[in-house]
Amino acid sequence: MSARVGRCRAALLFLSVAGMMSVPGADAQVRTRGSETALLREAAALESRGEFGRAADVLRTLLEENPSSSGGLFALERVLRAQGDVVSILPAVSAFLAEQPRSSGVRSLELRVLAEVDSVDAVRRRATEWLDVDPGEEVPYREVARVYERAFGAREALDLLYRGRADIDRDDALALEIGDLLAGSGDFEAAADEWALAVRRDAAQVATITRRVTALDSDEAVRRAGRRLVQRLGAADDVELRRAGARIALDIGLEEEAMWLSREVARDLDGRARTTFLTDVARRARDRELVEVAAWAYDELGGDASSPAERRQFDLRIVDVSLAAGDTAAALDAQRRVAGSFSPGSVDRRRATAQVIRLEAVRSDPDELRDMVQSFREEFPNAPELDDLAAGVSRSLQARGDAAGASAVLQGVDGPRSSVERAYLLLDEGAVAEGRAALLLALTGLPAAEATAVIQFAGLLGRASPEGQEALAAAGVAAHRGRAAEAATGLADRVGTLPDEERARTLAEAARIAADGGDARIAAEIREVIVADHADAPEFAGAALALARYHARTPRGHAEAIRLLEELIAARPNAAVVPDARVELERLRARGR
Repeated sequence: MSARVGRCRAALLFLSVAGMMSVPGADAQVRTRGSETALLREAAALESRGEFGRAADVLRTLLEENPSSSGGLFALERVLRAQGDVVSILPAVSAFLAEQPRSSGVRSLELRVLAEVDSVDAVRRRATEWLDVDPGEEVPYREVARVYERAFGAREALDLLYRGRADIDRDDALALEIGDLLAGSGDFEAAADEWALAVRRDAAQVATITRRVTALDSDEAVRRAGRRLVQRLGAADDVELRRAGARIALDIGLEEEAMWLSREVARDLDGRARTTFLTDVARRARDRELVEVAAWAYDELGGDASSPAERRQFDLRIVDVSLAAGDTAAALDAQRRVAGSFSPGSVDRRRATAQVIRLEAVRSDPDELRDMVQSFREEFPNAPELDDLAAGVSRSLQARGDAAGASAVLQGVDGPRSSVERAYLLLDEGAVAEGRAALLLALTGLPAAEATAVIQFAGLLGRASPEGQEALAAAGVAAHRGRAAEAATGLADRVGTLPDEERARTLAEAARIAADGGDARIAAEIREVIVADHADAPEFAGAALALARYHARTPRGHAEAIRLLEELIAARPNAAVVPDARVELERLRARGR
């Protein structure tokens, strides 16, 4: 049975194909399509070789055979533009429209060409014909308005669009185009009203509208248009429109509006829709550094969490985003929740609690900080974080001028970082030998990057005269407590009171303090003194190289940097920094070529 059905189907298929082949004109249609393809390929090959005249001839032959070939017509336009003779396309356009009067692409082409050759009367006449051909359609008004804007100005294009809206009889018709023209004329709030209509009609336009707002010519224009647009969408009854408004507020960076509207939308959503919305809000807010909104969204997600572990993940994100924006208070609240989510005595709770204390170190009063450290010690005896915590709290208290509190926190705590803090407390008291010993004691447990600076400072203290030790200790303490610029300038000012053999290395230390503290200008000024007054000192080469690099980064320092490097290489050819100096010199010379 199935074999007979298969044979019948095959027979029917054969008869159908044979019937199609026997239809009069079918062969001609196939040949026409094949001919068109061949002619388009031939024209493209000629065009690629720059033979525009021959390409145009081939395309005209194609259009004579098939006037309604859109591929041939637009290829001819391209070729004629290359020849500077685009007006010659008009007869072919007329022939095309005689067969395809409703082709919006070719109608637009005709209007553009007429406008380019200043045939203004023809533009109006042909535009009217098009609008009569497609009454009640948006496309003709949209395309004609674009040509009118270039040919007659924005006002006439806007009038045409308003007329089109009336003809179409829909209050949101052509809203996107009307909004664009209003924005171009500086009426940003009216433009925002129109763009709101465009979003109301099609929510997929949100990204398009956002790009239009952010592309406005000033921050003030962006804020005005953005706020108006968000207010319009936020007043809608449809939750999807309010959701679109929240997204626009987030993407534009309107934190107040984004927070208000996101809260409104979240209240109207539940289940998976709410979770999806809040996740999107959190991501967009984080990307735009809208910390308050991002923290709120993560907090809402955490409130909906099904387990402490899931809630903890959102709190950790709040910590990250808050710290990135410098909002220690929000980070601290979330970190406390993280610590509380772990079981007492666990390793995770210990680590999370340690992070709470680190965050508290920048804001809590001294008594609270000492109590926190003591509570941590009691809950987690011999915790590996204790040395770092005690040192961090001690340093924070030192920076606030509470030396007694800083010393009390360190009582009973042993470790490299605690030893460093004790050293600076001793140096501040004038006990230089004891302070230096504490620094040396800390070396074995410090990371290499930190140990290098400690070794250098302790070495300077060991070689300095009593006057030099006093100056170095005062500068070291000030820099350690966050006053690097003050420390560097103060140390440089005291160099004149020191023995000659100490001056260059003390200046080098002052420059290092300034550079490590982020004040490159002060460091450069100090190094200029070393280069000018201490050319025979071992510190000269390093100072000259660092100074050259500083000048190379300034707008007019290129020549000075080259001069310093050339003099360094000539004066100290065997210095350890000379290979680096040669590399810098070649790079600067190449940049100047």
